[in-house]
Amino acid sequence: MKKNLILVLFFTLIIFTFSENLQVPKPNYTSYELENGLKIYVFEDHSIPLAKVSVWYNVGSIDEFNGKTGLSHFLEHVMFLGTDSLNKQDIDILLKSVGGTNNAQTSYDYTVYFEEIPSAKLELAIAIEADRMRNLKIDSEEFNREREVVKQERRMNLESNFFQSALEDLQATAFKYSGLNHQVIGWMDDLNNLTVEDMRNHYTTYYAPNNAILSVSGDIYPEDVLTLAKKYFDDYKPQEIKRNTIKEPEQKSENFIKIEKNTNIPVMVMLYKLPAGNSEDIISIGSIMDILVNSQNSRINTRLKLKENVIMEAGALPFLIRNQSYAILYAVPYNESQLDYVKNAFDQELENIFKNGVNDEELEIIKKNTLKSLIFSQKNIKNVEQITISNILKYNDENLLQKNINIVENLNSKDIENSIKKYFVPNNRTVGYIVPKSK
Repeated sequence: MKKNLILVLFFTLIIFTFSENLQVPKPNYTSYELENGLKIYVFEDHSIPLAKVSVWYNVGSIDEFNGKTGLSHFLEHVMFLGTDSLNKQDIDILLKSVGGTNNAQTSYDYTVYFEEIPSAKLELAIAIEADRMRNLKIDSEEFNREREVVKQERRMNLESNFFQSALEDLQATAFKYSGLNHQVIGWMDDLNNLTVEDMRNHYTTYYAPNNAILSVSGDIYPEDVLTLAKKYFDDYKPQEIKRNTIKEPEQKSENFIKIEKNTNIPVMVMLYKLPAGNSEDIISIGSIMDILVNSQNSRINTRLKLKENVIMEAGALPFLIRNQSYAILYAVPYNESQLDYVKNAFDQELENIFKNGVNDEELEIIKKNTLKSLIFSQKNIKNVEQITISNILKYNDENLLQKNINIVENLNSKDIENSIKKYFVPNNRTVGYIVPKSK
């Protein structure tokens, strides 16, 4: 506890002294690479006798093709249904028997599986992940049963949520051809039509050592991890990776869609297309969203919520992705007749920032808040591991955090104006009006 308190005080001090050329210590890890391309990262933390084993695959929903959407997330489910040597439920039973837990997550550009176990049971977790990297059993009966589970998940988490389902329509309008034209869970029609062969092809293509990172953190030693990785992964062969490289054509005018949903409140939503998540412009883009909408004292909230009482809330959600990112900006007016006014207010405030820049006080607040967020992302070993592996997997850049900190320190009003001109313009966005369904 004392160590954590000192760490927090240290971070607080360096943030608010805001010295130039701030250097954050490089995350302390040991890395290896097997001859088959499997990358291994070990983050030591001997404070408690626990360990976390994760296998990250460089594949997600943006790698899917039209007609085959939802494969990555569906495969995540199937990965728990057994292998040639483990029956369904065996993974859960084995891990629970030693006091461990496990889970997984599918995103736009990665899929990750992980176990949290007593560090003495490290070999069990590594053996499980190695087994299902290449030995997955895809039984047609289990496959079809799990299909219904995924479909029900889509109904509950997406279709029954008016805002999420509207965002799906907005996204499909903005992105016509690339892997961003659908959400991670995929379209219902595609889920109905996916076959065992589709799943097998997806699995054998992407679940290979040269498309994965084995990350282990906790009360472990690097040489032990390397020994076990060689024991269980060394004889696996690399695979040729075939990605969806379809790109969107240049957008030349604003897209607009009116979306009727089962809701009592209207929402104005704008989707802006952004560069890849490791672009140098991402910091200034985030600053624009903070200045415009992402705080109680932001310009939109000050004007439309506090002064004019036109909206109930507003916000911005960035989605930072491997090839192309996007951001959702939204506001919730009190009635449908105010949608145009709210949209125009966003444009007016953006134009005001572009023409007049930001004042020194506003810029300093943004820089301090952004720096605080970046620094505090390193406050514990789990965050360090998550951010480091994500940056390596998605961008092949272990130094991205430090680069972003340097960009924040040098951020100025001109950077913000340039990003508005490049990205926050009508011909780079899709506007959606979410309105109550007509009776």
